[in-house]
Amino acid sequence: MKKCPRCGHDLKDDENFCSHCGLDLRNHYHRRKSNNKAMTYLLYVIIFFSFITIPLLYSRILSGMTGYETIQQNEKIALPAIEGEATALIASYDTLADFQNQFTNVDGIVEKIQQYEDSLSQKQEGSWTKSYVIQITDNYNIYYDLTYQVEVDEHTTLQIERSFDRAHSYNDEKITMIKNDITTFESLFLSDSQQQLFQKFSGSQDTTTQLMSDFQKRQDEFEKKKETLGHYGIGNYDGQSSFVVYPQQKSFQSKLTYVHTPQEYIDDKEGSASFFFAKIKILDIIGNNR
Repeated sequence: MKKCPRCGHDLKDDENFCSHCGLDLRNHYHRRKSNNKAMTYLLYVIIFFSFITIPLLYSRILSGMTGYETIQQNEKIALPAIEGEATALIASYDTLADFQNQFTNVDGIVEKIQQYEDSLSQKQEGSWTKSYVIQITDNYNIYYDLTYQVEVDEHTTLQIERSFDRAHSYNDEKITMIKNDITTFESLFLSDSQQQLFQKFSGSQDTTTQLMSDFQKRQDEFEKKKETLGHYGIGNYDGQSSFVVYPQQKSFQSKLTYVHTPQEYIDDKEGSASFFFAKIKILDIIGNNR
């Protein structure tokens, strides 16, 4: 069907005259071609550059995602040796199972982590919660952040944070005793049994005892400031170790934290601990001779 260009009457495709107004359709009913050559050329240019720019843009996007996407989607592979400096994160895992299922050569380190977790349970019974952040960079270094918590009593929680990397550039353990819903100054501090438990994990050290002793001398200051304590609380510090009291609605929270470098590295390589500490010893010697 077509329409008469004069009156708009519906016509059959083979009619030469309009049956309504009599218009000669042989001279009037033609499709008009666009005379706007500039628009036509512009359209051709847009189409041409689209064929060039879209693939380039797509490849740039893929290149930015290549490392992460490849390592996540490929079948189980062997993790390569560390190469050069890290410039980007390519994979992250929040369970040991996902990490182990991705690579063929990480069973040893997973087993060592599980042995470490068993040692925590041997020191303190209870239901330990576990949290993992395992990140791999594009030079194939692996950064481990492991967090464990166990309830000691109704108001007290013990938290262990272990952080280290595949390249042996650091090896830290942070032990924190957290006391919640405290209403008296005396209850902010660890009891004798809690101090004994703390030192099961920290080893023999005087830092935390000294931190609490120093804070006990600040009772008058605490009583004056306790109603207006801010987000950062009030506390005593010794390097990364600390004893800090925070406001908690109508009560208070105290955190006793001790940070140290364990003598043993969580690693599946023999001699890794001795290598790490030999490196530290050399750096100490250099520093002392300056």
